[in-house]
Amino acid sequence: MQIPATKREWLYAVMALIGGVLGGLAGGRLVATAAATAAQLPQRSIAAQEILLVDAKGNTRGALSLNKDGDPGFTLYDHQGKPRIMIQISNDEGLGLKLFDPADTLRISLMVNTDRIPALRLLDSQHRPRALLGVDPEGEPALDFYTQEGKLLRELP
Repeated sequence: MQIPATKREWLYAVMALIGGVLGGLAGGRLVATAAATAAQLPQRSIAAQEILLVDAKGNTRGALSLNKDGDPGFTLYDHQGKPRIMIQISNDEGLGLKLFDPADTLRISLMVNTDRIPALRLLDSQHRPRALLGVDPEGEPALDFYTQEGKLLRELP
């Protein structure tokens, strides 16, 4: 049985169309799989002077950065863009954790200075030290309380 020429041409056209669609699907699957595999492999390192964490609106919510002296720090920001938590390493100050209130005032400072002396400072809303817990270079602990004017009120031991 012989198929008329016009029907044969239509049959070839339909077969070519089906073959093209199937080939495109198969090719798309192979390329997508290769891309997905490449995307899953973690990059071994990233070189940058600053890495920002931004929310869906593009507001900075966190930053891993270097200061002007090249010292690293990590800062988390509130919804208003004010720093609330900082972790810093500095050649001048040592290692520090700083907590800020919503008015951007430093309220708690935990530092280990360059002489390896630890200190926890509590500050009032005017940025005045009010309490200090630390260990001196000889290993003796101290707990100090200060007046609003910054004068030593009590010291333990």
